[in-house]
Amino acid sequence: MLLERSAFFSKEECNEIILLCEKFGIKPLHKIDAYNKWDNLKIHNEEFKSRILTRYKEVFSNNTIFPFDLNSISTNEIYLSLTRYYDGRFLEMHRDTSSDLTTVIVLTDDFNDGRFVLSEDKISIENKTYTESNLYTIQQGCGLTFNGGTIWHGVMPVNSGIRKSLNVWINPDSYKMHVSDTDVVAKTQKTFL
Repeated sequence: MLLERSAFFSKEECNEIILLCEKFGIKPLHKIDAYNKWDNLKIHNEEFKSRILTRYKEVFSNNTIFPFDLNSISTNEIYLSLTRYYDGRFLEMHRDTSSDLTTVIVLTDDFNDGRFVLSEDKISIENKTYTESNLYTIQQGCGLTFNGGTIWHGVMPVNSGIRKSLNVWINPDSYKMHVSDTDVVAKTQKTFL
């Protein structure tokens, strides 16, 4: 399982990103059910996507095990959304159908639980078939990057506060994945904006 832990943004940058996402975001139409118990905003603003892609490249520029050529990625090959979980909302385990490389960056820290769940096997949050080893706490400004098309993932219910995160999906046609079992610890980054 490719799993990369990285620092992306400062607290101030996280707050600015939330404001930008809420300004430019478009709410998609979806029903609330076991797989859609959150709200999200899709971000299509090219300038914002370009800034996120630039940061993404900075974060992973010195990573020799990363599975694709960062310089070959353009803004039309990434998809962004701001997700918000609150009042017990969660995201049931799933695999991404439109991205093999997924990054989830937590932007807030004033919420309870909302841990990220990863598994190579299909498990369930609602039916409580996960274990503590499947749960990951992501600090504000940090993110997890993983093979979203092959790794089952979801978000535990948020009991209080609001968990906001920026999700980055890269089109699977823009690179070829290489199998790797590597965890890399966070590194400090430059200012975002």
